[in-house]
Amino acid sequence: MARATVPDDPRFPDDRKGSLAAAVLDDARGGGRGDDGARIGLFLGTGLSSLTPAELAIDLYPHARAAGFDRDAMARDLARDRASPRRHQPERVTEVLGAQIGAIVRETSFSACSAAAQSILQGARAVARGDVDVAYVGGHDSMLHPIGYLSFVVLGALSPTVGRPFDRHRDGFLIGEGAAVLRLQREGDLRAGDAVLGWIVGGGTSVDAYNVTHPHPEGLGAGLAMARALRDASLEPGDIDYVNAHGTGTPVGDEAECLAVHRVLGDAPVSSFKGAVGHTIAAAGAVELALCLGIFGSGFLPGTPGLEEVDPNLPARILRDPTPGRVRHLLSNSFGFGGQNCALVVAAPDV
Repeated sequence: MARATVPDDPRFPDDRKGSLAAAVLDDARGGGRGDDGARIGLFLGTGLSSLTPAELAIDLYPHARAAGFDRDAMARDLARDRASPRRHQPERVTEVLGAQIGAIVRETSFSACSAAAQSILQGARAVARGDVDVAYVGGHDSMLHPIGYLSFVVLGALSPTVGRPFDRHRDGFLIGEGAAVLRLQREGDLRAGDAVLGWIVGGGTSVDAYNVTHPHPEGLGAGLAMARALRDASLEPGDIDYVNAHGTGTPVGDEAECLAVHRVLGDAPVSSFKGAVGHTIAAAGAVELALCLGIFGSGFLPGTPGLEEVDPNLPARILRDPTPGRVRHLLSNSFGFGGQNCALVVAAPDV
């Protein structure tokens, strides 16, 4: 990945998330080659604020006590500091980077762990409608700071050992950080020498709003997003050769997703990347879709890193190890807190 210079703009957040976004966008554009005269859109998903060391020293550490953490005192101090809530407005990265590359459309998704996938779908639809000629789509996030860790510890979502999606002894996920940006355009606008990695042929979203943090136990919202993605792609369940699961490794989340996959897609093979890359939170849909593009033409379906013993109570066809096979169409899931769900269907370059 190329290293990019962070924009010299006081609105641009001085944090890891912003730096990651700047780097991958620069890499995706290849210096802007091929964008001359094109109407550009920038669609990025992102998550909760990351924090700088200075902000930790001001906002967090003074409220640490020997017996715990004084949340009320921190809330009072932040309420007095009217600038605090505005330090990391989620749309600022998209706005500043979009202005830098001349994007006429700049949209930010802020929908928890489905944010990047929803941004990809928004960008794909903008290209299909003709709103833009080129869409840069993806996501960026980093929760590798005390507030990030504390949030998931309080929720009981982190594994104290290792991430192992779909394992009978799974106990949560490991936090990752990352970013990925993809370049989208219509087939008719391709130029000689352009490399096609895949085609986004469908997508579906839903909000089941079952619980603030837990999915519906039967995966109703997840299943609805997948069914809508299939319909949007004009495909049947049997056309899906592989499912990249959200697969976080939490007991409740994996079970709900497997129930939904089995109900909507039957015996489609399923695996998760999160045992290898961690959970990159709002960036997960982009990071994992980028990994999925490497499956086409590889001759195999990926296994699930970290998985040792498949939970026998999960109904889906889960792949522990890499398995020979050809993938023409894959479906990638991203599910966020609050029941914010997104599924993307991608076709191989030669389909």
